[in-house]
Amino acid sequence: MVSKYDVFYIIAKKGEIKISQILEELNKSKNEYNTIFNHILNLEKDNLIKRKKEIKVLHNKKSIDLFNLISFCIENGINYNLFFRKKMLNLLKKASKIEMFSISDIKLNHQTFKTYIDFLEISGFLLIISKKPLKCKLLRNQFLLDLLNYFHIKTTFYESKKKNLLKPIKRELKKYKQKKSNPILLKKYENLEQINFIHSSLNLEGSPVTLPETQNLILKKIVPEGKSFDKIEEVRNYKKSVDLMLKLSSRKQKLNIELILEFHNLAMNNFDHSGKFREKNVIIKKNPLFKTSDWKKIPIKINKLMKKYEKFESKKTSLENLFNFVSYFHNEFQRIHPFIDGNSRTTRLLMLHILRSHNLPVLDIPIGFFDIYLDLTKRSKKRDDESFSYFIQELILMNLKKINAINI
Repeated sequence: MVSKYDVFYIIAKKGEIKISQILEELNKSKNEYNTIFNHILNLEKDNLIKRKKEIKVLHNKKSIDLFNLISFCIENGINYNLFFRKKMLNLLKKASKIEMFSISDIKLNHQTFKTYIDFLEISGFLLIISKKPLKCKLLRNQFLLDLLNYFHIKTTFYESKKKNLLKPIKRELKKYKQKKSNPILLKKYENLEQINFIHSSLNLEGSPVTLPETQNLILKKIVPEGKSFDKIEEVRNYKKSVDLMLKLSSRKQKLNIELILEFHNLAMNNFDHSGKFREKNVIIKKNPLFKTSDWKKIPIKINKLMKKYEKFESKKTSLENLFNFVSYFHNEFQRIHPFIDGNSRTTRLLMLHILRSHNLPVLDIPIGFFDIYLDLTKRSKKRDDESFSYFIQELILMNLKKINAINI
């Protein structure tokens, strides 16, 4: 069923348009004319559009904010109409205030609650800690805050208590290891997750290529329209680097400086300094508090980091120690910032390499984690390895739950 938000987005995209053209764009027959017209009346009442001979969007804050919310969902393959329902907004308002919530905190009927929870989990905005008893965690994300703000719903997100997630991780890891995997279905799943990671990692760097475009580019070789050549090549090059990481981590191959340079060289193939440590100082734009190493100290710091890595890998370790070390390695490498460009995407690749080498099938950073990740890294006021270790635990738990949920 067509919603008024579907109609609004068509009008906003086309500039000026007639109802007959809206029907055509939505692939609807003339029988739907009255439905579309009623939506137009409601949009006009909401001060979002104006009717004359043709219909056009009013350029005000309300229309711009709505367009941005819908565009965000489309770019990330998310059903925006479900987000705009009153019951969903009420759930988001209540869930944002409680770090671990259940159906008793929201007060919805069971089926509606399940529909919304499943949607939020699939979309990457919700982490289910446990099902019996049910404990859910809404991930703090700017999109959710903007969504609630658009509908004039005020909320204050919970302060995270950073509880240890070792028990649920071990429980999901046990399920994962006990499953008799269908290699064909598993490969298909990992291929899709790889695309999700490529999109997520590049999106965190400001890439304009959407998730549907990334999927079409990699799976169908369809080049997205309106995107520059360098942004398209960015996706293709990063895939080569991710492919190598998946291949070598499955073999439990240890990292070394030469391999790190190769990862970077593949990811930044169209860049003059790909696969080479920088020879000048750099700064993080918009965050002067994020200090990067003096370029002359890079070889010493990288060698020191790799010695700690070799020492760590030389001994058996617990999951807790693994999370703590990966947190340290990620943050240390990112702050050394050894390259002119491509540091963060390489850092994330190395993080996944270490985790996957230790039999943790992590291959995605869901969109709900974006703001949490950035607040702990390039937007951070100070380094916090402990909080980042907790972030890794949440990330691993969500990835394990996703792979355990599929029938393999």
